[in-house]
Amino acid sequence: MDILTAVFLGIVQGLTEFLPVSSSGHLVLFETLFGFDAESPEMLLFDLATHVGTVAAVLFVFRKPLYRFLRQPSSLGRDACESTASAGSLSLTRVILMVLIANFCTGILVLPLKKVFTDARGSLLVVALMWAVTGTLLWLTDRRKTSPFDLASFGLKSAALVGLAQGVAVLPGISRSGATIGVAVLLGLQRSRAVEFSMLIGIPAILGATVLETAGNWQSIGTSGMGVPVALAGAVSAAVVGVGALRLLLVVSRVAKLRYFGFYCYALSVGSLIYLLLS
Repeated sequence: MDILTAVFLGIVQGLTEFLPVSSSGHLVLFETLFGFDAESPEMLLFDLATHVGTVAAVLFVFRKPLYRFLRQPSSLGRDACESTASAGSLSLTRVILMVLIANFCTGILVLPLKKVFTDARGSLLVVALMWAVTGTLLWLTDRRKTSPFDLASFGLKSAALVGLAQGVAVLPGISRSGATIGVAVLLGLQRSRAVEFSMLIGIPAILGATVLETAGNWQSIGTSGMGVPVALAGAVSAAVVGVGALRLLLVVSRVAKLRYFGFYCYALSVGSLIYLLLS
């Protein structure tokens, strides 16, 4: 892989990691079109580098809310201009518990089915069908007009369901951000809070998956012939573009425009099916 290809794929990763269109689905699509081997040491290393870049984007965009949260845990789940009295009391313990429960539920779903999810990466047909599922979820999310709960009043059972949605999103074609935001909104969480919660549980999920993938493929990655400049180009481009994509997601989720990404997912689904029929 040359640097230009790395930058292009990093841009794709940065856009699709946060926009609700499935980064893993796009990865399978481009691997199919370009003839990349997803299990090669080079691609494993590149995937890890771009995931680090996307986590950096989350930390950058949410740096102010995270800083306020570290100083005052109850500030999470409300805007800077809101008074503490206007939102429910949210303790650090409850936040940690919600994140742990969500990611625990992600883990108990993903770990036993890891082979199923891994095998699905090799099937563009599965990706095409899952894109249709993502599109439908985004359409349903926009139809939810009222969302009464802030993070303080969002139940632990609801957090667990969002965690299960994050687990299902390991399937290529199911968007992690789309699934977690969509399920949270359908369960009654306010739209902007749903984005925050999605990103909050996504940080340990992405980092955890990166660590496990690194540990499980350490020998293969060690034999990778990919140079540091190529991996760095992918990571940086994913981070820079990810910042813009995440800010766009914050805007469209607040104004209930996620269905437009749903239409894009439908188009990808139909296009992929046509490609499979013709190839």
